Amino acid sequence: MDTVPGLRELQQRKKELLLESDLNRQAIRLECSRIGYRLAQLRRGYGWAQHAWTWAVPVAGFLLARKLKTRSGLLAKGSLILSLLRSGWRFWEQARDRTQNHEPRP
Repeated sequence: MDTVPGLRELQQRKKELLLESDLNRQAIRLECSRIGYRLAQLRRGYGWAQHAWTWAVPVAGFLLARKLKTRSGLLAKGSLILSLLRSGWRFWEQARDRTQNHEPRP
């Protein structure tokens, strides 16, 4: 016999709500760990690129300067620079498309 009418239903509802909140906490914890894992992947993935750029850019500049130093005409130098810029633009667009298409899976 209930001392207060409806107390047993309220206690049962309280237990259900506590279980539901525990499940929600676990789901949030799981999502936070997924986000942390993905961020760690991104840091590892782009870490090598930052190191590669620190030595690749000066080498590319040196090679480009040697190529432009030859006695070719202004039109040939402009054509070379234009083709290099076009190739760099394509590479940048492909890299951007790859990063946009790699959204995290649920």
